[in-house]
Amino acid sequence: MKNIYTKILFVLILVTSGITTAQERYRITYDYATEKVNYLLLDKNSNIVDTLSNPKLKRNSLVELKLKNVNPFAVQVQTDVKEENLIASGQGFNFSSLLGGINSFTGNQIDLNTSALPDTEVFKSEAGTRGSAAATSNFEDLNNTITNISALKTTFLSNLLNPNLDKETIMKNLVETADAEQDVRLPSAKDNFYVYLSKVEKSIKDSRSQLENNINTMSNSIDMEIENNKDLTRGELVSRNIAVADLQRLMSKLNQSTTQSLQSLDELRSLYTVLEASNFEQTYDYELSADKVNVELKFVQSEFSNSIDNDNEPTTLKTRNITMLSKGGFKINTSIAMTLNNFGSNSKDYFIDENSVIGADENDFFVPNLSTMINFYPFMGENFNIGGSFGLSIPISGNDNVNGINFLFGPSMFFGSKSRLSLSGGLAYGPVQKLTNGLEVGDTTSFGSVDNFTKNVYDFGYYFGISFSLFDLN
Repeated sequence: MKNIYTKILFVLILVTSGITTAQERYRITYDYATEKVNYLLLDKNSNIVDTLSNPKLKRNSLVELKLKNVNPFAVQVQTDVKEENLIASGQGFNFSSLLGGINSFTGNQIDLNTSALPDTEVFKSEAGTRGSAAATSNFEDLNNTITNISALKTTFLSNLLNPNLDKETIMKNLVETADAEQDVRLPSAKDNFYVYLSKVEKSIKDSRSQLENNINTMSNSIDMEIENNKDLTRGELVSRNIAVADLQRLMSKLNQSTTQSLQSLDELRSLYTVLEASNFEQTYDYELSADKVNVELKFVQSEFSNSIDNDNEPTTLKTRNITMLSKGGFKINTSIAMTLNNFGSNSKDYFIDENSVIGADENDFFVPNLSTMINFYPFMGENFNIGGSFGLSIPISGNDNVNGINFLFGPSMFFGSKSRLSLSGGLAYGPVQKLTNGLEVGDTTSFGSVDNFTKNVYDFGYYFGISFSLFDLN
């Protein structure tokens, strides 16, 4: 039977400890785009239970801080977290690796340099050149493709550096720019952007191959004309040689331009892959142990954005503060108080009248006391709490019949930052005079004074007081 009781007691201890250590869960969300802050109560599965309008979070709860629509290409977050225990000091808190991995966005593999795009004038052939009709058509097609790639790069980079655009908008703008140039050889970028880029790459390579053939044909034709026509004048011969040199320069520029465009396509593909894998939400977990926590979120220009504009110092875009107030927990502090003690009919001032009859005056007045208090209360908020106080007081009046140490105990209300100011009232237990030797009020005596026939005994009264706390115990 003893073992059964032991097991039951053990189970009760486990259940009780489980209840006392159970933690509530909260989520605080901040949306960079809308500036909206929400305080949400979660269940144990992190599902939203309720939206809190005037949030005070239970102490030692788990808080999930979620930042939404924060573009890591344009913005990085610097935080300054300050914990303020209104009574006790707390543990430090630090966000680590905020928006980690941003350096990978600014490496040499993603060096979008629109100034490296070729001069489109290169793709214009002189009228009258042999084979120029086919070459001009191919040049125009290739020029349109390269122009579209330039627009894609400009749009993509501009959108990535815009902190007010979310991920979906950036991808949507990129696809719409890609589809703005109609080309029957290319699929829609909306269906699959990677397939679109591959088709553009193939189109550039095919156009380059055709143009190389056209240029070679025109160059060979000029060479054969020079070789077969021995009657060419010196001026005509110089003109033909200039045409051959122009075609050779054109071939060189063609190779350079298409190579740069193909490189740009690879960079677009890489950057789009990074964008797809990027997260525009950042989530952090925190155990709320302090009375008040202020999280300063400073949104500054990202390293990626800073490297694009070649600025040494990142620009601060905006600063926001998230405040967490806790409730619960037991607080104790000490205070110095001024109290008014009153023992009513329990405290009397005894005397003997002219008829030798013992009389008494009730000390039913308030006596000022200097007190020291120990205050205790469950923490409910920053500026108002309700609890109790226990203290000792000493009268500071000139009445010798009302003296000695008084014990005080009663409910209290606490006001202001750190609950420094309090109003209290309740029971007072202190010394009062009583008659001895069986004497009572109304008795006739031959003594001239009752001073030797009184003693101090402790009895109950009440008090009111105001105090200001000086020291924090916990």
